[in-house]
Amino acid sequence: MSDRSIETRLVYGFLDAGKTTYIRNCIRNDFFHKYGSTLILCFEQGEETYDPDAMREKRTSVAYYDENEDVGAFCISCIEKYRPDRIYVEMNAMLPELREQLPACMHVSFASAWIDWKTFPLYFVNFRPMIGRMAAASQQVTFRGCPSKELLAPYSQAFRLMNPKASYLRQDPMGYHEKAFDLFLPFSLEEEEITITKDRYLPFWLDALDHPEHYEGKTLCFPDPLELRRSDPNGPWSAGRVVMSCCMADLQFMGFELRMDPASPEGGWITFKAQAAIGQDTYGQKKLTLRPESVRPAPPPKYAILDGSRPSQNID
Repeated sequence: MSDRSIETRLVYGFLDAGKTTYIRNCIRNDFFHKYGSTLILCFEQGEETYDPDAMREKRTSVAYYDENEDVGAFCISCIEKYRPDRIYVEMNAMLPELREQLPACMHVSFASAWIDWKTFPLYFVNFRPMIGRMAAASQQVTFRGCPSKELLAPYSQAFRLMNPKASYLRQDPMGYHEKAFDLFLPFSLEEEEITITKDRYLPFWLDALDHPEHYEGKTLCFPDPLELRRSDPNGPWSAGRVVMSCCMADLQFMGFELRMDPASPEGGWITFKAQAAIGQDTYGQKKLTLRPESVRPAPPPKYAILDGSRPSQNID
């Protein structure tokens, strides 16, 4: 059984966030059942349930996890019993290491997270690390039952820092879906010279990550100190800031590669002006690089860490 790879889709969310409804709709509205069978592994049970007759019509079986069981043994036992061609896993947010305990034969091809708007503001305050883990592990995050896009705007930066590559959707109470966040830029892209102060740094970094072409050929001024560092002694220098995306356990350096002699600076903090250009990362994807000029040493800022975890911009 361990040699057989089975397509697996993970569905994250707190209790009653909409996981069961989402999986049930996926099963009902696709034609996969004509070509294979599906197994739903439930690690959490809420108010919504799966109709056995409706699932049987779609060649789908449902198995419920007992918290006293070994996760890997439970999964293997269900796979041997039902011989599925595809698996949905209804995850449990209270079991943070659950994904790591799934057997190797379950090949995760997609992961999504569901967040219910009614409980979200309270959960964001009290369970932010759990929300951060779910968002970081998902390719798609959906805010269920949110009445308006404007209500989500204060959370845009926090979630995009948790996972810049995820797709974020808003599902209104009637079931309509749309993009959840529009990134607000506190400067004009029409200017040939753009000043990036500390309060502008995070939205600038997020936009440059998705759209490096916005800044190609422009002059960028950094009047507030950025930290100069490199990953290895002979590697390129990068300038940026350490950012807290969710909590102190999720600190990460968010910076830009500098096109200059690796042996020229000595590290530390700098202010500078730079010409922006397009480069490539190790995977061949476009990224923004900087050709610095007018580099000056600077004292470190009062707070070395930028806090991007709050539901509004509060920098330093």
